Amino acid sequence: MFISRFRVILTMLILCSFLISACGGKSNTTGSAGTAGETAASADKPQTESSAQPQTRKVDTIHGEIRYPAEPKRIVVDAYLPTLLLLGEKPVGATAKDLENVHIQDMIDGIESTGENATEKILELNPDLIISANSDPEVYEKLSKIAPTIILPYETYRSVHEEVEGLGAILGKEEEAKEWLAGFDEKIEALRLKVNGLVEEGETFSIFGAFGKTFYLYGDGIYRGGLAIYKELKLTPPERIQQELIATGETYKEVSMEVLKDYAGDYIFFDESGDAEMDKSNKVWTSIEAVNQGRVFYLDAKRFWPYDPIAVLAQAEEVTDMIVSQKEKENAK
Repeated sequence: MFISRFRVILTMLILCSFLISACGGKSNTTGSAGTAGETAASADKPQTESSAQPQTRKVDTIHGEIRYPAEPKRIVVDAYLPTLLLLGEKPVGATAKDLENVHIQDMIDGIESTGENATEKILELNPDLIISANSDPEVYEKLSKIAPTIILPYETYRSVHEEVEGLGAILGKEEEAKEWLAGFDEKIEALRLKVNGLVEEGETFSIFGAFGKTFYLYGDGIYRGGLAIYKELKLTPPERIQQELIATGETYKEVSMEVLKDYAGDYIFFDESGDAEMDKSNKVWTSIEAVNQGRVFYLDAKRFWPYDPIAVLAQAEEVTDMIVSQKEKENAK
């Protein structure tokens, strides 16, 4: 009887021990599951401080709000290549026209040509961001299917500062923009002082152009050195150019050759491009006082068609040299 009771008690003790052990095991499993859950949840939170920067940025464009990688690695660009380069951002692809820019030939090694924005080539480059000045809706539709596309139409930026600061903000390169502009301003100020010491009060400067059979006047915009001549060096335009172009925000105006004299300054910067048929013996042309005085500066299209910040600085330097040389000739007479 005693042995039977003992066996019952012993059996109950063994069963209890199994139950306690099982409960303990269940408790440990729950704890492990809880830890795994916490780990999974932490993945949705901001990571370590070193990687806490935003993963995307956004910018308002003509196509609405565009979201794009905060730190793009493979940019394809059209029209803004030099500005990206001065900000320390080398794209993987750029248009053939961009790559022909004489002012950046020492900076473009390794950048592939996309021709004239060939969709197939851009797709092949696998970009994570496209920046373009082409506002053609069909172009945007094609490009935006490849990668986030920011369209900044021509003349979105009306000065060097606007462009560098604008793209600096888009790319998160604000400090680089600030540093580059500080150096730019210092150089421009030195050039401006040099020119001011030579140009007499009231002397005016015009920018004319002949393209094919058409003639143009240019203001202080992106065409034919206008940014360098008027906005940066602050050379004075004739009154009619000031009123009809600069004051109205027009960057160019088509005119007939017969009226060029009405817009001529004491000095003329002249661009001849597109198989222009400019007859320099034409009586209308030779009747212009600046022409008679030999005060015409003929512009190299390769150097004065680009309008990016790097080109503008180079053009300001060249214009200053032109004026210095011309004034030396005049003073030598």
